[in-house]
Amino acid sequence: MATIDISRNHTFGKASVKEKVTQVLERIGGSIGLQGTWDGDVFKITKPATGTFAITDTTVRVQIELSFLQRALKGTIEDKINSELNKALV
Repeated sequence: MATIDISRNHTFGKASVKEKVTQVLERIGGSIGLQGTWDGDVFKITKPATGTFAITDTTVRVQIELSFLQRALKGTIEDKINSELNKALV
């Protein structure tokens, strides 16, 4: 398994950052097929990998476990998530 672990600080408050992360997830979902559902302040990824986007008062943390076959795409997926979070959390 390959792991993606990204953490970003923010100053937006939970409700605002959740909206921003939802937009990030929609954009990522279109390009890499990310699917899942919100459970409170945690977006639980179900496809094509498993993991979470967790929101606190001051941080957004992304943890994704990629399957063996997805390992080759780790850099591409990580770059896409980083890029989208950078745009959203400015």
